[in-house]
This record gives sequence, structure tokens and C-alpha cells, in this order.
Amino acid sequence: MTKQNPDLFLIKVGDGETPEVFSRLCGLRTRSVTLGGSAIDVTTIPCEEGGTTAWQENMHGLRTFAISGSGFFESKAQVVRLLASKTTGTGIVNMQAVAPGLGTFQGLMLIGDIGLGADIDGGGVTQDVSFTSAGAITFTPEV
Repeated sequence: MTKQNPDLFLIKVGDGETPEVFSRLCGLRTRSVTLGGSAIDVTTIPCEEGGTTAWQENMHGLRTFAISGSGFFESKAQVVRLLASKTTGTGIVNMQAVAPGLGTFQGLMLIGDIGLGADIDGGGVTQDVSFTSAGAITFTPEV
């Protein structure tokens, strides 16, 4: 597989309307998506072997999905929507993460952290955001 253009790795936020329209979370210079999961130990000691040999057995447990990014503050409307949802609403938004060459992840995400900062030599106001899954995430492979 050839290297993918990082500019095409997009984090999008839904507008909450019907039909929902997703727009790119602007200004993010770094973006990441993490799929995680815990293992559940379901090991049993086999009786027929006298209990002397047991291999650990695991099954898929709690699944997690997280999105994070940082960059420059560029879209007042998006940040205001996220802040309003976090402070006076449910703190949950519908999001998409588009991974070039792979596909699109979509689902409800809980707004974790929203950070705004400024450095006198930094050239602008910065933002840091993080989200964690608030339910099942779907994956649609790129065709």
C-alpha cells in the first residue's frame, strides 16, 4: 500500500440536524484514532488432565474507540457547539473519522477534553480535543 496523504485523514463533527451534515474539525495539525479493547480471562482448568496443564484463554471484552487532535483554533462555530454540548448538553456528538485508504469510522462520541491555549511566540490560539466512544462504532471500508 502506498503512503497516504495525511491531509485526507479527517475528523468530522455532525451538526445534530436531520439529515445530519458532517463538517471537518478545522485547524487540527495532528489527528489520531485509537481502537482498543480489554481481554476477559475465561481460563478453566481441564479436569481430564488432572489440573496440571492450563492455557490462558481470553475473549474480547470491553471495546473502546478514541479520537484526539491538536492544532490551531480556526472555527469558532465548531468550538462553540462542542463547548455548549459539553457544558449544557449531553456532551455527546456524532462524529466521523476518515482514514485514507482504509475507510470511515462513525458513531456517538463523548467529548472528553477541549483545551484552548496561546503562546506569545506560537502564532495563534491553539486547541486540543479528545473524544471517547459513547456507544457502538461502525466502520465502512473504502471501496
